[in-house]
Amino acid sequence: MTDNEILQPLNEIMNRAQELTELAGAQDWEALDVAAVKYQQQVALLEDKTYLKTISDAGLNETAKNIIAKIQFLNDDLDSYTSLERERISSELRQMMQSNKALNAYGQ
Repeated sequence: MTDNEILQPLNEIMNRAQELTELAGAQDWEALDVAAVKYQQQVALLEDKTYLKTISDAGLNETAKNIIAKIQFLNDDLDSYTSLERERISSELRQMMQSNKALNAYGQ
C-alpha cells in the first residue's frame, strides 16, 4: 500500500471538513446536516486502531498529524460558524417570546 493510499482516508476527512465549513459559511444548514452525517461516519476511522497502526508502521505519523491539525482547524472554523448561528437563533427566539408576552399583556 502506498503512502497516498494510506493517507487517503485522512485526506477525505479533511475534504469533508472543508465542505462542512464552506456550507456553514454559506449558511446552507440543510446541506450541512446531510454532509455532517457522512463526516461523522468517516471521522470514526480516527479511532480505528488498525488504521492508526498502519499509519505508524508506514512511518507517516508526522504527515498524519499535519492532516489532523488541518482537520482540527477546519472544525474550529465550523464551530465558530455554528456558534454564531445558534446565537442568532437564540436572539430571534428571545425577541419572539418578548413579542408574545407583549401581545398577551395587551390582550388582557
